[in-house]
Amino acid sequence: MRRFTAILTAFILCFSFASCNTGSAEETTSDYEETEINTQTAPEIRETTDYYEESSAPVTTAAPETTTAEATTLPVVTEPETTVPAKEDVTLWDIARVVDFYKNAAAATGTSVQSSQTVGLSDISVNNGQLGGIFSFVTPILSSFLSASATVTDGITGEFNKLTVSDVASAEAYEGTKGTVVEITLNEQTDTGKAQAGDGSVAHGIYVVGDLLSIMGQLNSKGLPIDIDTEKTVIRYSEPVIKAVISEDGKIVNGTWSCTVEISLSDYKFAGSPVDSTRVVLQNTITVNGGFSA
Repeated sequence: MRRFTAILTAFILCFSFASCNTGSAEETTSDYEETEINTQTAPEIRETTDYYEESSAPVTTAAPETTTAEATTLPVVTEPETTVPAKEDVTLWDIARVVDFYKNAAAATGTSVQSSQTVGLSDISVNNGQLGGIFSFVTPILSSFLSASATVTDGITGEFNKLTVSDVASAEAYEGTKGTVVEITLNEQTDTGKAQAGDGSVAHGIYVVGDLLSIMGQLNSKGLPIDIDTEKTVIRYSEPVIKAVISEDGKIVNGTWSCTVEISLSDYKFAGSPVDSTRVVLQNTITVNGGFSA
């Protein structure tokens, strides 16, 4: 029994050792396999470790790049510059340019203004001594006739649409406070009593008496019995000048048109009595809006 017990105990101990060895072998094998596996996967583990080591290092955030003004600034839209053309120097205009400017302004003005004409008696003389006393009553009659003949008409005086460079002696333009000023001196004009009112340099720019017979007829009706021969009557227009101000819209603002009219009568009859010669000087003035004022 003791032997049996001893043998059983020995068997149990052997079985226990065997079990331990088996476990050790399995454990050893398992460890080997694990070691092998770990060895195979080590690089991957190290890479991961390196990644985390690098990640664990303090991260330095780079400063944001400075964006240049060209990159961040939007294109500036500029309005196109408005260039105001330099005003023309009218003082450089030649006669043709001044004449055209005046004619266009006279036409553009139309009937928006009125021209007021007055004719004043400046002088009267006669070389026939026998009729020296004639002027004691002729002068008031003639003056009354001239005053009564003052007229007001619509528009600008003269046949300005016929005005040409050949009618002009000189012309200039300059800037005034109210607009562009034009001053035109016309060529003097001499007519006979048969001349038509619209002919000649002065007629184109100002005004002429024209047919003297109609005027004499009016004088006769006023009590001045003059019988003349138009062939022996001469009318001379001197110092014919136009001065006008033209606004920016191309119309005449104001102005004065003037000339001296000298009428020479020869071999005519007054109240049936012969007269050698008579000279009458008149001042013809036409104004718009009170006359020229620069």
